[in-house]
Amino acid sequence: MKKRAIVRRSLALDSGLDKLQEFLLTMMPGDEVSVMRAMEISGLDAEQCDEVLSTLTRAGHMIRLQHDAYVRQTLA
Repeated sequence: MKKRAIVRRSLALDSGLDKLQEFLLTMMPGDEVSVMRAMEISGLDAEQCDEVLSTLTRAGHMIRLQHDAYVRQTLA
């Protein structure tokens, strides 16, 4: 029974990440996204969305503004 719950949660996470990735790939430099908007798009929770956006920030793909929006950067 526990394995089935883990699989379901994993499928939901994968689906949410796929939806968020699809959205992020359509962003142009200068486009903004908030954690709240990422949650709406993906169905993931705030912590998961913030982690994805923070990781993209550390990789240089986004910058974080003071009002908790993330802005897509131009890749060099």
